[in-house]
Amino acid sequence: MLAANMSKEKAVEYAGNRRTMDQLIDSILTRNDKVPNFALLLGSGASVISGVKSAQGMIEEWRRELYRRSGAPESFTEWIGEQPWYNSDDEYSLLFELEYDQPPVRRAHIEECLKHARPTLGYMYLTNLLNDNIFNVVFTTNFDDLINEAFFLFQAGGVRPIVCAHDSAVSGIRVTSARPKIIKLHGDFLFDNIKNTMRELETLEDNMKRKFMQFAQEYGLVVVGYSGRDHSVMNMLDMLVQRGEYFQQGIYWCELERTKEGERTKRLRSLLLRDKVYLVKIPGFDEFMADICHRAGLSLPESVVNPLSMARDRARLFINVPSSVRNHEIISQDIQKVLQGISETPCLSERLPSSLRAAVVKEQKKEDLETALRSALDELRKAYGEDPNDPDVAYEMANILAKLHRKDELKKFVADSPIEGENKTYFLLHADDNQGAIAMADQVLSSLPSGRIARISSHITRINRAIALKRLGRIEEKEKELLIIENENPEADVRAGIASLRRKKKEMLLLLETALHESRLTVDDVETFVVFEDYREDKDLLKLLDKWRQSGLDKKRTT
Repeated sequence: MLAANMSKEKAVEYAGNRRTMDQLIDSILTRNDKVPNFALLLGSGASVISGVKSAQGMIEEWRRELYRRSGAPESFTEWIGEQPWYNSDDEYSLLFELEYDQPPVRRAHIEECLKHARPTLGYMYLTNLLNDNIFNVVFTTNFDDLINEAFFLFQAGGVRPIVCAHDSAVSGIRVTSARPKIIKLHGDFLFDNIKNTMRELETLEDNMKRKFMQFAQEYGLVVVGYSGRDHSVMNMLDMLVQRGEYFQQGIYWCELERTKEGERTKRLRSLLLRDKVYLVKIPGFDEFMADICHRAGLSLPESVVNPLSMARDRARLFINVPSSVRNHEIISQDIQKVLQGISETPCLSERLPSSLRAAVVKEQKKEDLETALRSALDELRKAYGEDPNDPDVAYEMANILAKLHRKDELKKFVADSPIEGENKTYFLLHADDNQGAIAMADQVLSSLPSGRIARISSHITRINRAIALKRLGRIEEKEKELLIIENENPEADVRAGIASLRRKKKEMLLLLETALHESRLTVDDVETFVVFEDYREDKDLLKLLDKWRQSGLDKKRTT
């Protein structure tokens, strides 16, 4: 009868400290200048739907395993009732040590438990709240990395959190830092400092304790998914809540609506009797986070509303590659893999910007090159209409027009395009506009700065100018251009072009072999570049190119 009366008295006391979820959300969202009022404390219950077993779930497993090992003749129910640790606050830590007595084994077990854990909706909503500074710090007794993973998955353009799992590092975290902070009170499964056993959970490390106290002076605390089993955190909370300067906004302890009083730990029941500690019933972690986001008027992250946007942006990384880089052997191979993957995913390729779809179209129809080029050109026209100042789109358009031998269209397009000057001279040569190529070359050469990159641009421009002069029969002027380049000790690819323009075939072939070997040119370059136009049908050149194509060594370096 006495026990029943005590239970009723406690129920009455708890009733005075109860708050509704709506009341708690009101308190959370009442901020001055968007400065948060509360920190979060998350336990394993927040990660159950993500595939992480709760502390109670692990306890149930370990009870059964220890019963099996014991070989006891009595039933499980009879046996479990006789165990000194049964239903004690320390049962989790005691059983953990009984099951896994060595730290490396405990760490391996935790790693195995977290292997399939993935952030669910609750963590997505939480990243939204952290991104909007509704919360700025999350303390957690969990070993998983779900919050950080959720930031990577759902907040592609948002802030990145500071994650601290080491006592030695936590002192460097500033309370006033604008970035979200994730502080792992018991360590991280990736490191050897995780805490699980009764001795390990007895106290917090000194730096961690001091940092927790600093935050407690600035924030209230919202606790979700935590059962309150370990000494270190519960003793700290009980000590601080009795002191006026800590948790001035209170501690709000959230538990599932279905939780019964008898399921609470003794430490939690004791804490709930303190002033400034409030009990809040919630349907679950995911639902609670969703309700806060809704009440705050936060939109879902773009990567969630439009999940293809992240895939599109990643694809863009491999497609919008500068010409100086795209022909590197490994990068070129990876670009083809990405294009192939996109071409096999219609729902993605259909939503790509026109400039990217052009690259995909070429991959899809590579067996019929002319059809692929025409389809890619249609996509590029759309892209150019969307952004006529994009030099990469303009270059690719001109390149396709040149390959399709649309000379008049190419000449007209190049004139007003944002293509760089030395490339304009190249495309004007493809359009047979020799006078235009010379005029453009003169313009480029008059404005080039000094330096290695400028020297390379000068060589390209002068080679193109020399080609135009050769075509117009201005041989002496052509030779002057070649001498200027020659006096600057150019690389083998440029010297091969000089030899071609001087009709020195043997020298050209030797230099081409060197340039191909040094990855300064590819077979496609030699077949396409105007400087080698006089040898397009030359048997010796075709033999050399065929040898390199069959060797598998055809590649080009990035610089």
